[in-house]
Amino acid sequence: MTVTLVVGPAAPEEFDRLGEIGVRAYLTAAHTRASMSVEYAAVLRDVAGRNTGQDVVLAARAGQDVLGSVTLAPAGSPWADLAHEGETEIRMLAVDPAAQGRGAGEALLRAAETWAREEGYRALVLSVVGSQGRQRPHRLYERLGYRRATDRDYVGSWEPRPAMWCYVKDVTTTDRGA
Repeated sequence: MTVTLVVGPAAPEEFDRLGEIGVRAYLTAAHTRASMSVEYAAVLRDVAGRNTGQDVVLAARAGQDVLGSVTLAPAGSPWADLAHEGETEIRMLAVDPAAQGRGAGEALLRAAETWAREEGYRALVLSVVGSQGRQRPHRLYERLGYRRATDRDYVGSWEPRPAMWCYVKDVTTTDRGA
């Protein structure tokens, strides 16, 4: 039996679960395993604090199971670091480690594109650690049509201060990547 992935606005009763998924996903990532602070774990858990109306949290579901989420932060919002006017930033994309590889990350990114386009934004931006061991997310972003914007790359704020690569995708067309 195949279960269809569905992405939509996160519901308040899912916030605690999504927060824990975020912490687990980031703890299993090579770049944060040894460096996640208690403060950042609290930020990841605070889904309600990111779902403010200006910023939007989308959740991926397979039947009754919540698999992950993404925060969409328009330029000028408290969570947008890289977005320019007319852009929305993808923040805290997280998929439950037990569900990774099942398409939830891609479904969340595609839903983010649709949301941004429908809300009148011209592009999505995101940052990702530009280091070894992170090829899988880079390949996904590139396959979906995101292009690296080296002029927006920066150094992360947590130790060991990783290089953060910026990717941008024009969402004014319905080209959904390869």
